[in-house]
Amino acid sequence: MSLSIISEEKKQQEQQIQKDIFQCIDDYDDMIFNAGAGAGKTFALIKSLKYIIEKKGDRLNHHNQNVICITYTNVATNEIKDRLGNTKLVKVSTIHERLWDLIKDYQKQLVKIHIEKLEKEIEIINNELGTETKFEKYRALVDKGAFVSSMSQNRDTYYQNKDKGAGDFRTAFKAFLDEQYHGLLTNVSHFKSLVGKLYKVQDYEECLEKIGREEAKYKTVIYNARFNIDKLHRMLISHDTLLEYAYKIIETYDLVKQIIIDKYPYILIDEYQDTHENVLKILNLLSQYSRQIKHSVFIGYFGDTAQNIYDDGVGKNIFELHQNLENITKVYNRRSTNEVINVINKIRNDDIQQLSIYRDADGGLVEFYYGNQDNIDSFINKCKDDWGISQEKKLHCLVLTNELVAKYNGFENIYQKLKDTKYYKSNWQSINTEVLSNDLSKLGNIPILLYRVVELKRKIDNPKTPITDILNEKIYRNLTFQELKELIEIFKSLNNSSIKEFLIAIFTVYHITENQNYKEAIKELVQLEEYSFDSFLGHMLQNLFPNVNEEDIETSKIHLTELLEVELEEYTFWFEFINKIENKDVIYHTYHGTKGEEYDNIIIFMQNNFGFDRKKFSSYFSKCLDTSELGEEELIKFTNTKNLLYVSCSRAINNLRILYLDDISEFRSGIESIFDSINEYQT
Repeated sequence: MSLSIISEEKKQQEQQIQKDIFQCIDDYDDMIFNAGAGAGKTFALIKSLKYIIEKKGDRLNHHNQNVICITYTNVATNEIKDRLGNTKLVKVSTIHERLWDLIKDYQKQLVKIHIEKLEKEIEIINNELGTETKFEKYRALVDKGAFVSSMSQNRDTYYQNKDKGAGDFRTAFKAFLDEQYHGLLTNVSHFKSLVGKLYKVQDYEECLEKIGREEAKYKTVIYNARFNIDKLHRMLISHDTLLEYAYKIIETYDLVKQIIIDKYPYILIDEYQDTHENVLKILNLLSQYSRQIKHSVFIGYFGDTAQNIYDDGVGKNIFELHQNLENITKVYNRRSTNEVINVINKIRNDDIQQLSIYRDADGGLVEFYYGNQDNIDSFINKCKDDWGISQEKKLHCLVLTNELVAKYNGFENIYQKLKDTKYYKSNWQSINTEVLSNDLSKLGNIPILLYRVVELKRKIDNPKTPITDILNEKIYRNLTFQELKELIEIFKSLNNSSIKEFLIAIFTVYHITENQNYKEAIKELVQLEEYSFDSFLGHMLQNLFPNVNEEDIETSKIHLTELLEVELEEYTFWFEFINKIENKDVIYHTYHGTKGEEYDNIIIFMQNNFGFDRKKFSSYFSKCLDTSELGEEELIKFTNTKNLLYVSCSRAINNLRILYLDDISEFRSGIESIFDSINEYQT
């Protein structure tokens, strides 16, 4: 069996690398641990945290101090907590959760920053209104105030008609708009943009007035991790704005910097390459200030620049944002066979060229094929036969699009129904995380609500589920055995064949039962102002078809009803995908969705285009032999594709096959430079 005999020499060198990290911790030398895929970055992070607990724990406890460990996702947070064990010394969380915890109590300062943000946004909008060509007719108005006042009085009309076609929109507004303003309607798109900006200015100015009057709801800035959208006029900020505010407050107030440094003398960052640059700026500020006031702090980054696959991650820019880092690298791979390592080394093509830590690392398989879309099912069957795929020995397929992931995982109709809603048509980039994320905290408002309903039905249908898993502790902790029994009987009566029928049953029982414990459980589940199927549908309508036209409401409700009528089996497949419950012998993933995973047997389906980039992979293979002529933007795109290919291929432990679904004749040599030989796939 390969990958079983560790080289003693390499093991000792690996242990020395970990000792080098410990030395940086002891000396408070900020460091970066850069290691390739499969090198054990998380293991090194856990070892470092355990070292701090063991060697510094008593002092930290004595001074009421803690260690911060920042992760990229909640999934990573839970993994580190599990591997670290029970300790109160280490605060493990995502960056947004930790930053909000650090700054949320400084509301006076946050409100001041919020005021500056509002004023800046107003200034930006007014500058656009004053300079952009599409607002020329507005600038030519003699009495702009009268127009603004008229539009302010007709907001409902605007939002009711906002999504109509130009002709219908123009007709609706001519009915109440003074004739002197009809010229603004010549270009409806420009008119909509104008009015939207005027409303924003009005909302922001009203918010500033309310802050000035110290109204109760305008004394605090609010961040909710569940909702990634700014509503500045309501004092609500998104993930990105939180990073912006955190940087400003930490940059501005030295006392805040000192409090953080003295409370958290050790800060470790997992997957640094995917971290937003504002986070690096904050950590650099803390590092510099700690030296200035001579209060020690250690900052350690763990990751790999070649695995930066998100647009907002710092990647190699880390060395510009946080200078004078002690650079510790590791080249030993503990995951893959030599055949896989050889390919991923060629892909990354930088100063980290991995070596297997094992003495018996030969025996893997890497093959590149080309074919077409019609070959997919046949190719999968070939791999299943060649590799003896079964429930115990699974095959993992990486596909290019969300649609294919949904289709092959059995929840195509759910995905398509959500995708075809007004909200996801306007926010198409959000669907990957809000519908397909394995991190529950990132699911959208409606997907997480549907998830909770599906979860409840699964628990009810499973006779082994204890009532304590169905109910919130605050509901069941004071119940008698008889009360619990009655509650179980009510839930067991909710046995229906679709999510729609299940919801109707839930709300029907809600209105006829006198059992207050059941009612509390349902309130906890759906969290609506009213508890009926119509209210539930209305809540979905408000979120998935915002500002829907009156005449389109019934059509939109039919669309949502059809979503709830999708076969329950599809919802089961979707639930299992979210929770990585892999009951089938062939599992399908997006490229991005495999980050941090490892599989024995992998197929990667590849083609020229990826999303809106019609030449993503064809362009990469055309240029991988020589990047010297690439401009700055071209190089950024090239690097992103290279990193995505690296992450995807490096998931493989033993067997890796690529099936390219387009003609490769124009960039064949680029493929051969990485994968050596190319095979034509024929059924």
